[in-house]
Amino acid sequence: MLHIIKSEVGYQQAKAYLQKGDDVLFVESACYLVVSIDTTQEWQCYFLEQDMDARGLAKDNGQALQVTDFKGFVELTERHVASTTWD
Repeated sequence: MLHIIKSEVGYQQAKAYLQKGDDVLFVESACYLVVSIDTTQEWQCYFLEQDMDARGLAKDNGQALQVTDFKGFVELTERHVASTTWD
C-alpha cells in the first residue's frame, strides 16, 4: 500500500497501519520530518523533491534518503493497487 503523509499528525496516525513492503511518501509539511524519520523501517520512505525544495530542506542530511519528483510520485501510485492520504 502507498501511504501519502501530509503532516506530522498524519504520520503519527499512519504508523499504526504501516506494514512491511509499504511505501510511504512524505509531501507538503510532512517533509519537515526528514530529520526525524528512521529510514531503517520495514517500509520504504520517499520525500517529494519539490516540497523539500519549497521548504529549503537539504536532500543530503547524512541519512539514506529517497527523494522523488512528481514522475516518481506517479510511478508509486501506479505500483500500488491501494493508497491512502494522511492529513
